[in-house]
Order: sequence, then structure tokens, then C-alpha cells
Amino acid sequence: MFTKLLPLLLILTICTTPASASGQDDTEAEKNKRNKTLKAERTLAAPVLDGHLEPEVWQQVTPATNFFRYDPLNGKPSSQKSEVYMLYDNDAVYFGAILYDSAPDSVLTQLGQRDSGENNSDMFGVYLDTYNDKQNAFAFLVSAAGVQTDIKYSQGREDWNWDAVWESSVRTHDRGWTVEMRIPYGAIRFPKAEIQNWGLNYMRVIRRDREKSYWSHVDNSVSGLINQEGRAIGIDGIESPVRLQFMPYVSGYVNHYPNKGENKNQKDFSKSINGGMDVKYGINDAFTLDVTLIPDFGQTQSDNQILNLGPFEVKYSENRQFFTEGTELFNKAGLFYSRRIGATPVGRGTVEDQLIGREAVVSNPRETQLLNAAKVSGRTRRGLGIGIFNAFTGNSYATVQDSTTGVSRKILTDPISNYNVFVLDQTLPRNSYLTFTNTNVTRTRGFYDANVTGLRMRFADKQNMFALTTGGNLSQLYGKDTDNDLQTNDGTTLGHQYFVNLSKISGNLQYGIDHNVESNTYDINDLGFISNNNEMSTGAYIKYSFYQPVWKFLSWSNSLNVNHNMLYAPAEFSSLSFSGGTNVRFRNFTSAWLNVGVRPGDQHDYFEARSFPQVFLRPPAYDSNIGISTDYRKRIALDASTGFWRSHRYDQNSWWLDFSPRFRVNDKFSIVNGNNFEKEIRNIGFAKEYKDKEQQAHILFGDRTITTVSTTISSAYIFNERSGLTLNMRHYWSRAAYKDFFELTKKGLLQQLTQEQNAYTTDIENINYNTFTMDLVYSWRFAPGSELRVVWKNFIEDKSDQIQNRYFDNMSNTLSVPQNNNFSVKLLYFIDYISLKNVLSA
Repeated sequence: MFTKLLPLLLILTICTTPASASGQDDTEAEKNKRNKTLKAERTLAAPVLDGHLEPEVWQQVTPATNFFRYDPLNGKPSSQKSEVYMLYDNDAVYFGAILYDSAPDSVLTQLGQRDSGENNSDMFGVYLDTYNDKQNAFAFLVSAAGVQTDIKYSQGREDWNWDAVWESSVRTHDRGWTVEMRIPYGAIRFPKAEIQNWGLNYMRVIRRDREKSYWSHVDNSVSGLINQEGRAIGIDGIESPVRLQFMPYVSGYVNHYPNKGENKNQKDFSKSINGGMDVKYGINDAFTLDVTLIPDFGQTQSDNQILNLGPFEVKYSENRQFFTEGTELFNKAGLFYSRRIGATPVGRGTVEDQLIGREAVVSNPRETQLLNAAKVSGRTRRGLGIGIFNAFTGNSYATVQDSTTGVSRKILTDPISNYNVFVLDQTLPRNSYLTFTNTNVTRTRGFYDANVTGLRMRFADKQNMFALTTGGNLSQLYGKDTDNDLQTNDGTTLGHQYFVNLSKISGNLQYGIDHNVESNTYDINDLGFISNNNEMSTGAYIKYSFYQPVWKFLSWSNSLNVNHNMLYAPAEFSSLSFSGGTNVRFRNFTSAWLNVGVRPGDQHDYFEARSFPQVFLRPPAYDSNIGISTDYRKRIALDASTGFWRSHRYDQNSWWLDFSPRFRVNDKFSIVNGNNFEKEIRNIGFAKEYKDKEQQAHILFGDRTITTVSTTISSAYIFNERSGLTLNMRHYWSRAAYKDFFELTKKGLLQQLTQEQNAYTTDIENINYNTFTMDLVYSWRFAPGSELRVVWKNFIEDKSDQIQNRYFDNMSNTLSVPQNNNFSVKLLYFIDYISLKNVLSA
């Protein structure tokens, strides 16, 4: 199939290759839109950040003007005038913007949390590519309500978790609104050079018109944002300061969980007081050391846990700030899943197998203890990014006790372990790069070790029209018995993965092909994440987009996809599928989409039976979904979608509905209510494996009806740009009711059970699973980089074999089971060495 697609792609390439990356000839006017240059000026007097642009300070430099729209009407001049001034001194770079508005009373000013992005508010932003490599940049955004957002861009990826300490001030007036920004050199990185030339762009959002504009025009038919920037020249005589910052914290916790002993009325309270510190140290102008000492992640947002009946692990998001901020280098190759650090002990599931006599498990911790973590990252003037991450976890023990003698003992479930990631990332011309990554897990006490080495590269043509992305990884397990995690051996297990993707990335017509291979022994799950290995996949897509208004649409995109999958070993067919979709945005800013998919033949599933290479033949199927998203400028908006899936051989079908209304009560208070309902009729999957009297293995599959209801409430009351109260609440209810059972034949089909076999199904239970989480957070950023957080967390998890059919009865039962309540207060204070030195020397 891969070779059959090549002639078609070559014809499309010849027929659609334009004279320039934007699909049209570059006139002089078009060039002037994108290749803008301004000269920054040194100021002797630092501006006073009060939202008022003092003429004697700011008007010593010529402002940047003439913004061009990004969306809608890409390339047209902005509907409102903007003037942006850039100054600098020995300590910081300053930006002042006068954002004129012909209807100043219509400037929208909804408050939001820091880093909440584009709320229903006007916005101004600065993009600084300090190394001028057109791939990496720092973004600083301020809303008309004064809410800050900062983002780190790295080769097409956006890191919204990156936080910098900087200052801003806004003011509305009868001409529109103004903003002043002070970005200290300690918040950014730049090369050591007498004269600096930075990549630069400005962004403005006029929210009432949903208009986004840039100073240096960004063509939305061209791949990339930072590569379409302008340039700031004339920055000279500046030096990177001593970047040494301390963030000590103190926290207190009170935890309540009802005692599950004989005295049901006795309550179990626990209290703790913690202290620690994060440290940032600028090793030189390019590299920064980040260290967390005695970390505290108790206030991390709760996971959205689900009922998992499939054969693969569920991947949850990382919410711990140290592991989300400034880790773009480490995550680039997809080999670093930071939740492995401080995660479930590798030997936790083997404790039951090590019990002796009448022993029973008293405690078996779910998480290992993180002792400390550090990371060094940065990028040289020549574009070489270097990242080193290292973390240690402590010993983890399960406690077991003999019920007769009362003697207890400890079983080691995870030893002291070291986790390490090393990355070299070389930026190349024309939005290209070359990345080397190595991850390593070293365990003590005779447990196995793991290592993964990977290489990834991307090459784009001069016009940024086509790109080739390729790479591969080698995994190595040292001393692990792959059939039994409890045992070790002296051997090494090698596995490999490689991929190649060739795509047309710009223009109205885009298309591509990709091929991915993962060997049957490829395993990166000690520090990375892969749901399953042993597969070869080949796919192709074609997409046509209208970026300018057409008919009743502001924009319109259509796509077709084909995917072919096989096992790696043995090289057996797995599945073939086709899909397509259309996505439109109407002139009233309501979006709608329709997707369809079909699997015309059987899918050969080698994983559901949990007994490789036993196959399960999933019959042909088709599906479709449709959805809408209304205009978020309205006080009431709605996201809604519905879809179905159908397969005829076993009369299987499922359907789902998502319904999420959004309410903006005023500029301070908003609420989003998410509702999801899904019903799967005749969901057929693995239920049990047993051996008969002749020790012959049999695999039983169950016919079950799975019904899932999920309700979320996300609300925020923002007092001002520095403080606010947020609530995130979620109830998840999923029930699996078994109707019938079958035996899986060697050919992968289902057959009815005999009367004797029915006896083996009596211990297969229905499942009624509930989780309820509530995170109520008050945060107050009382000084730059310093914050007080007060958090109440409530968590309930209930799993039983008694199916509940009524929602409110089920909810009542869930709320009656033991629940964990946690109340905490955490104070974090930001100390900058330079500021402290200046204060002490004054």
C-alpha cells in the first residue's frame, strides 16, 4: 500500500507546488508584511509601570505599527490602530503599547486565572526569539483586565506550564487601552554578544470581533508561527545577570479518612507540616539549573480516573509543576513520561505471591517517595539545546503480618532508584532539527535496570512547503525476566522502534504518508509510555483547507485518511480502516464538524485475549460523529457532540452524547458544566482464562452492556488579576453488566459455552464503578513569583459488583462510602538574588 500511494503523492506534489510558501507570488508588499524590522532604543530612565505611557520616556523610539490580521480575513490590515514601543536598559527590556479602539467602551475585560490564555478579553502579546533561530521563543501576554500569560515555544510545541517572573500594567481610557511590560533579563535567555538581534512579533486580540492580528504577518496557510516573525535590532551592551532564584515553601496538611476498623464511629485524622525549596541557578547566559529539595505535590490537581477493561495501561496527565515546567527538551522524543517517577512500585503487584503461611497484607504503598529532582537545560548561541534531568526515589516497602503469631515483616517493592534523561537537540536551518535522547533507570538491591536511546530528525525545504521527519529508538532491559517481573536474569532484552513521515505542510492542499514500526520486545515503560508494542502501521492523509471566507464559512477544512496495521512478529495482518471529516466555522463564529469512519474487514486483535498470539476477530464496523461549538463571546455558549458505532456480526452498537454549556455570569464569575453519556451494547471482551481438568487453557469472553456517565463542573470566581477561587468537580460512573459468556476459539471466533463451562463463569462479577473528586482552590499571588494557596480536596472511589440503575440512588451510595478529605495551606515566596542584593546594599 505504501508504494501504491507514492505515484499519487508525486503527482499531487507537481500539481500543487506553488512559487512560494504561501501559495502565491511574493510581491514587495507581501514581503514587507512578514520581514519587518524595528530598532530598539536604550533608555536612561526606566518607565514607571502604571499603564500611562510617559511621552518623555516612550517617544524616544519609533513605534511598531500596521498590524495584519491572522484570523479572520488572514492578511488584511487590522481593523484598529496599534502602536508598540520597545526600550531596554541594563536590567530589563520594556514594551509599551497604545491599542487604539474606535469603540473604547467595547473593550472586553473578563478576568481569568494566570496562564488561562484568551478569555473573553482583549489581549496584547510579545514574542521574543532571543537567539533568532526562528524556532524557539518566549511569549508574554497581558489581557485588558491585567491577567498575565507566559508561554515557551520550542520547535512547534507550546509550553503553557512555563512560568517567568515579570511585571505589567494596563489602563483603559477614551482612546482604547494601554499596556506596559517589564521583562527582566533574568526571566529570559539570550546569547553572550555585544550586539543582539532578536526575532520579534507582537500580537493583538480584539475580542468583540474575534480578531487576532500580528505586527509581522503570520500566514495561516504556512506551517509555523515563530518562523514568520519580524526582527528587533540595535540591542547592545546588555549582559545576562546572575540568575539565582530561591522559592522556599512551607505547607500544612490536615487529612481525614474514616477508620475502617471495628469502631466505625472513630475518625482517622492525620496532620503534617512540610518545608522545602526550589532553586533556579543560571549556570551561564544559556543554561539553567532547576532543583527541587523535599518536594511537596499534595496540592496537585486530582486525576480523572476511569474504569479500564482493556488490555493496556491508561495514561494520565502530569500535573506536578516541577515536571511540567521547562521540560520541552525532555518530552520532545516521546521517551519521557514523568509520572513514572514517584509512581507505583515495580513490585507492588507481586506482594501477594510472596506471602508465607497465614500472612496477610497490612499495607502496600501505591506510590514511591520522590527524594529530590534536578534538571539542567538551555540552548547555545549556535542552536544546540542540552538537557539533563535526574531524580531519586527512596525504598518502598509493603508490610505483611502473620495472623496467628502477630509477627510482621516488610517486603521491598521498589528500591532506591535513579531516573536520568539526557538530550542533545540541534536546531538546523529552515525549521529543521536533530535530536538525540537517552533515558536511564538504575535500581539497587538486585532489581532490573532500563535504558532507551533515540534519534529524531526533521528536515524542511527552503520554502517550508515539505518536511521529512524520521527517527528511531533502541530499548534495553538489563536483568529483567520479561515473563515475570518478580524474577531477574543476567541477560539483556533489546527492542527497537523507527518511523518516517513525509508531508506537504503548507498551502491549501496538504498531504502526507507515515510508517511506524515497534518490535515485539520494544519497551520504554520504565521512564516512557507506550500502550502496546509489536506493531507496524502505515498511513496516508490528504487535507484541503479554505483559509479565507468561502460561501457561508469563515474557514473550511476537509480530510481523508487511510491506515493499515500489522503485527511486527509474526508479520500478520491486523486491520485496515478509512476515515474522513469536514470542519467548518461559520461567519457567526459557530464551528461544526462531521467525521465518518469504516473498517471494511475483520480486525485481528492479538491483545484483547491477554494470551499472545491468540487472536480475536473483531468484525467490520463503521462509525460517525457530529458536533458544534458556539461563539464563546456570548454569555451562554455550548459545546455539543454525538456519535454512534455499529458492527453487525454480533449485533454490537454504541452511541454517545457530550453536552457542555458555558455560562459567563460577569467578568469575574464563570462556570462550565460538562456532561457525557455513553452506552455500549454487546461490548465483547476478555473476561477470564481458566484451565480444565486436563490442564487445557480456555479463554472466556463476556458480552456486557457498559454504561458510562460523567459530569464535571469547572468554575472560577476571580477577585482581581492576582487572586481567585476555582472549583473543579467531577463524578464518573461506569457500570459493566454481563449478559452472556462465550469461549474464544483458536481461530478468533466466539462459541457458546457448554453446561460444564458455565460453572467457570460464576466468579465473573458485574462492575459498578464510581469516582468523585472535588478540588477547591484559593490562590493569591501577593508578590511577583510568590503565592499563597489554600486547597480543599475530596476524593471518593467505590467499586462493587452490585449494579445501580438509578443515578441518584447510585450517587447516594457513592457519597456514603469512606471518603478522603484533605485541607492544605501552602505559602511559596520568590527570592531573587539580584533584588535581594540591591536591597541589602541600599
